[in-house]
Amino acid sequence: MKVLGIETSGNIGGISLCENQQCIITKTFSGIVQHERELVPAIKDALEEAHWQINDIEVIAVNVGPGSYTGLRIGVTCAKTLGYALNRPVVDVPIFDIIAENYHSDGTLSLCPIIDARRKHVYACVYLFEGNRKKRLTEFLVIEPEKLLALLPRPVTIFGDGIPLYKEVFSQEDIIIEAEYYAIPKPEHVALLGEKLYMSGYQCALEKLLPLYLQR
Repeated sequence: MKVLGIETSGNIGGISLCENQQCIITKTFSGIVQHERELVPAIKDALEEAHWQINDIEVIAVNVGPGSYTGLRIGVTCAKTLGYALNRPVVDVPIFDIIAENYHSDGTLSLCPIIDARRKHVYACVYLFEGNRKKRLTEFLVIEPEKLLALLPRPVTIFGDGIPLYKEVFSQEDIIIEAEYYAIPKPEHVALLGEKLYMSGYQCALEKLLPLYLQR
């Protein structure tokens, strides 16, 4: 199955072409203001390099956030347009699942990506390691850091740009704070997770495809 993954939630955007759970090619670009200008050319260049025709794309996966309002709208609009134009299914992939794929258990049993939501809140989701899989233990949260602290299982590994602002809250003996680069969403994870979701029977109705803002 040939899948296009679209990532525009932050400063580093990109696209990825994957086939049968193998990444074929990934292209990235920097700067949210550049996403609108570079997204479609990146898709075109990647298709040419992979020797795919645009009609070869069977599934379109897109990071729906939460993240940059502008960036998410660009990615979702592109995915929706391609979905309608090619008559292809679109899979909406939340950023928490995407960045959780960056991390592999080092012995801890739980994981929590934490993203700055501003206004003294963070976005978060707690995962439990089950072998090579990660199972969500919570819904996608918009929560005050102190309240999140009370929800975290211990020991737990955390990472993300929501931690430095509240480091005094999260600096606990049984909480492992990992590097922020783990919180950078990768286009290939968007595509690979999108394929897994689609193969499990999931897809998003195009008219309902929207960025995942979680708050007003």
